[in-house]
Amino acid sequence: MKRILYSAALMLALLATGCGDANQKTSALPQIDVRTDYPEKEICLQDVADVSYVPLDSKDDILFSGHVGSFSDKGIAIFDVSNQRLLFFDKQGKFLNFVGRKGQGPEEYSMMFSVLVDWDKNEVMVFNSYGQSVVYSLDGTFKRRVTFESDVNPSDVYNWSDGQFVSYRRGVLDEDGQLEPYQPIVFYSREAEKMEDSLSYRKEHEFPTIIANGSMNMEISYPSLVKLNGDVYVNDLSADTIYRLVSPTQALQPVITRTPSVVNDRDGHFMDLYGITSQFYIFWFRSRQLSFDGGNFRVIDEKSKNAIYDRNNGQVYHPKFINKDYPSMEKCVLRFCEEVHACATMQLEAFDLIEALEAGELSGELKTVAEGLKEDDNPVLMVVKFNE
Repeated sequence: MKRILYSAALMLALLATGCGDANQKTSALPQIDVRTDYPEKEICLQDVADVSYVPLDSKDDILFSGHVGSFSDKGIAIFDVSNQRLLFFDKQGKFLNFVGRKGQGPEEYSMMFSVLVDWDKNEVMVFNSYGQSVVYSLDGTFKRRVTFESDVNPSDVYNWSDGQFVSYRRGVLDEDGQLEPYQPIVFYSREAEKMEDSLSYRKEHEFPTIIANGSMNMEISYPSLVKLNGDVYVNDLSADTIYRLVSPTQALQPVITRTPSVVNDRDGHFMDLYGITSQFYIFWFRSRQLSFDGGNFRVIDEKSKNAIYDRNNGQVYHPKFINKDYPSMEKCVLRFCEEVHACATMQLEAFDLIEALEAGELSGELKTVAEGLKEDDNPVLMVVKFNE
């Protein structure tokens, strides 16, 4: 869920960080060849998961334009991008309260760049920018300011334990434009607000995505950490291997690797892990070359595609997820949850559902939900809990 700021990252593209390489591999690891033209396979969500729907309250003052910031067993947080606030709902979609303190005061944030919700501690950390954040209780009460080092990417900070955050630092380029090797993974104390430890994992390469914009190119890099099922993974797109972070002092546990090496595939794809279930590793094969439509201020990406590695049989394919309650749904893009095991969400827009309902294309629980919607209502949240 932390990967929620692709558009914000574009605005800060020239400030974004790159990703690196790792030092340990093993031939026993599952391996994906990112050059292979894998077959497409239809997967009915109801065959591999329990699918349910949560209609979110739609009072006039809480209509939003944004996406899920956090989904847990304790509630739902929606990042309202247009209004720079965080809306909280219970698991049934009932509105609870919001955090909206945008401003220039000592207890306010100038921009909600990224958010980190800690449901157990009843806190949300709002990142202003690199290194700067403000902490509120979930009812919006100011608690404290927290300062990280300025080279810490807000999208790469996660709750690690009761006493720590884990983060990923940006690197420095030398005079020749090459990355100076460094140790990017650092741990911060919640109380002392300082670096406590740094793993020996070394970042040695930086290969950002290039967005071609006429005569000028922009560079953008994606977050290098991802949290799934309660575990943090080093998902460094410029590295060959994805690792699970075990502890601040233990070696990283390799999970899966790619071929060819990213160093030798500069015109190809990055392998970006975004979902894990008991059966699947789910990725984006992200294109390293994007184009930009300046007239519509839109990034054009026609080459990136999702892929699945089936842990049961080692097969790799490009999935096309089908929802039998809404078979005409054009595209299924799932956001996997940080803490809830093998669970993902997707927003279904009210006007799309009403149109599908009128065309007789909905069934089951979703049809019942859609019958109670108005076109300008908040989205319905589709919750997908994959089978164990």
